[in-house]
Amino acid sequence: MSPDGLFQIANQTALVGWVALALSPLAPRLLVVLGGVVLPLVLSAGYTAIVLAHWSSGQGGFDSLRSVEQLFQNRWLLLAGWVHYLAFDLLLGAWQVRTARREGMAHWMVLPCLLATLMFGPAGYLLFQCLRISHHAGSTQSAGGSAVAPRWQGILARLVADSPRYTRLAIVVAAAMLPLLGAFALDARLFQGINVWIKPLKFHLALVIYLMTLALFARFASTGITRRPWWQWHERAVVLAVVLELVWIGSAAALATSSHFNPTPLGEALYSLMGIAAVVLTTASTSLAWAIYRYPVGDLAPAMRSGLVWGLALTLPLTLLTAGSLSAMEGHWVGGSVSDADGLWLLGWSREGGDLRVAHFFATHAMQLVPLAALACTKIFGREAHAPVHLVALAYVVLVVATFIQALLGRPFIAY
Repeated sequence: MSPDGLFQIANQTALVGWVALALSPLAPRLLVVLGGVVLPLVLSAGYTAIVLAHWSSGQGGFDSLRSVEQLFQNRWLLLAGWVHYLAFDLLLGAWQVRTARREGMAHWMVLPCLLATLMFGPAGYLLFQCLRISHHAGSTQSAGGSAVAPRWQGILARLVADSPRYTRLAIVVAAAMLPLLGAFALDARLFQGINVWIKPLKFHLALVIYLMTLALFARFASTGITRRPWWQWHERAVVLAVVLELVWIGSAAALATSSHFNPTPLGEALYSLMGIAAVVLTTASTSLAWAIYRYPVGDLAPAMRSGLVWGLALTLPLTLLTAGSLSAMEGHWVGGSVSDADGLWLLGWSREGGDLRVAHFFATHAMQLVPLAALACTKIFGREAHAPVHLVALAYVVLVVATFIQALLGRPFIAY
């Protein structure tokens, strides 16, 4: 049989194994043994047979990249290398399924890891390990069973207890920044004057801050509300929206194309879908503002509670104002060069013309900046000083609107 025919057989064999692992909860012992033992053995036997029959005809070796390239000029050895990937990726997927079951992880959490392992091998392993870390986050027991945990571990445990989904997702999103940093170091491609991976890194960082802020403030809302089924389903929708946003932004960076304002039919369709996802994920701040206002818990100064409610409540409407207007335009620049190359350090805002991202930034960070200002008011004016907090919230709205108008007029937030 030709290498091409065996290639098809090997692919179909591996695919049966992946389907078995994906459906393993239906018959755990049978399907895991089939996908994680029997079929990898079949592929391993095939690999060994190919190597025994054709290794002597190959040229090259493993001492350099050039030698490996030469080795795989032989189609039979190229096939052997491919079957090698199929077998070990399948073994890795089976390990993920068994580990998840042993450690009490939901099978649906493993499915994206299986898909990533099928397509990209080690990337799926990395994703699974990130999920394992987030699943076990919050343990208050240090090594050796000591009841005294490090301070950071105690803080993390509290965040997980108050908001398990958002905290664990934040951990995964933060961990995903590591391969993005690696891609940034290895990839010299530019888009709109900057490295293609800068935008995904910014979004990951912003969403880590967003999710951790939600988790931090969740302790001030009654669990009688945050444990209700409708609240839990809303959180799941937010998690899905975050994942979709990051997957598309990362994919666009890999393709060196725009995730926003992409004029292609597919780009426009995905942009609309991501707009819906962005609204869904931002509603988490609104629901938490309502819960803290109506069902507060904890020993929190009344003025400080007002600051939390204001900051969380303003985030969605201000974001809709700025991001909604931004999405209706052809880009975030108003005048000046269409490039981030000479923009403000770190943020990238234009210093030549207007930039609508400025107002958008202040809008989305109302949930952090307004409570910080409220904390200062509480320290200065006292625990019951609601009026200064209300004035701060009003001033913040004016700031967002002013920077929005400034950008529309084509004026930079900070000029040269």
